[in-house]
Amino acid sequence: MSSNATIIRSNLSLLPAFGLGLGVAVSVGLARFAYALLLPAMRESLNWNYVAAGSLNTANALGYIVGAVSAYFLLRKIRPSQLFITGLLLTIVAVLATGLRSDLLWLTSTRLLAGIGAAWVFACGGALVAARYHAHQTLRRVATGLFFAGAGIGIAVSGLVVNPIIAALGNPAWPTAWLALGVVAAIASIWPIMEASRIAGEANAVSSGALNLRGLMPSMLAYFLFACGYIVYMTFIFAWIQAQGLSWKFGTAAWFVLGSGVAVSPFIWRRALDTWNPAVILAASCFVTLLGALLPAFFASAPSIILSTALFGSGMFIAPSSVAVLVHRALESNQWAKGITLFTVVFSFGQAIGPIGAGWIADSAGLTRSLYFGAALLAVASGLALIGLRRVSERMQD
Repeated sequence: MSSNATIIRSNLSLLPAFGLGLGVAVSVGLARFAYALLLPAMRESLNWNYVAAGSLNTANALGYIVGAVSAYFLLRKIRPSQLFITGLLLTIVAVLATGLRSDLLWLTSTRLLAGIGAAWVFACGGALVAARYHAHQTLRRVATGLFFAGAGIGIAVSGLVVNPIIAALGNPAWPTAWLALGVVAAIASIWPIMEASRIAGEANAVSSGALNLRGLMPSMLAYFLFACGYIVYMTFIFAWIQAQGLSWKFGTAAWFVLGSGVAVSPFIWRRALDTWNPAVILAASCFVTLLGALLPAFFASAPSIILSTALFGSGMFIAPSSVAVLVHRALESNQWAKGITLFTVVFSFGQAIGPIGAGWIADSAGLTRSLYFGAALLAVASGLALIGLRRVSERMQD
């Protein structure tokens, strides 16, 4: 067998996408969403109300804004792979540091830094996957979905790490849980760093050209509202489960189902990612997460919560996958990283707004009403994505 044939066969494997996806597992699953598991313990130990708890998540989201905006400009000078690796290292340091002190300023700073690192990983990783599978378009879209679905692994693992620690040692052990998450993050980052270091090509090059956003604004606005809505569920669902008097073991099971739903979502949605218009994929993913968010609000039972987390997980990271597919089809390859980064900027603003609004609603009217608030945002996002369908279709024909 020739060396060229060997390279082609190796390129057909989805393992590189899985390896890069562990970067999302670290930056999103462990560094961001694990906070939902630790929120009740930290709130109890530190005497926070829901607004204070939500504001700490907003600090993470503000860091995500800083990371996304800075990435847009840094990519003019730095290759996506370099920024991806830097973001992973920053995230590891931030997660470990969160377990070292308990004062609000320190925690706000570490959550801010974790957000910056996560944005660099999230924005650049989608372009790196596309660069890795540039010659294999039949695999590129499912590989993109697999990359973002790496968050599901991080979500599931975070539940297995955090909940037993809190259950065994009590709420004051939340710093120990953060330190444990940091160790897991460091180990999990080895493979994605190795994969990113191997990627070359035009999609992993600096880009200084202006982006042509004609026809993409409705999708961008829908993505903004999706970010506002989904983060409400992810911030407060575990606290809501505990408020129903359900055990930490059940909460761990529900969290594991959520992460598993994210992990298998690219295979559930594979045909859609291959054949549907990206605007339709975005609308459908918003609608599925909407259903998942409404179930526990209407049916407060253990089976409905499990179904809720499964539905929500299966749709949650298909939204960024649809955006990545849209960027791949609408822009030149040397602008993929900048295009995904711009959508990430919009997404990051949505994530910053959602927890504060939902926290205010939770304090004044209860956690269930905050779930309604998030679901309403997801409903509007789904409609907006469909409104932009014709414009996206025209853009795809360019």
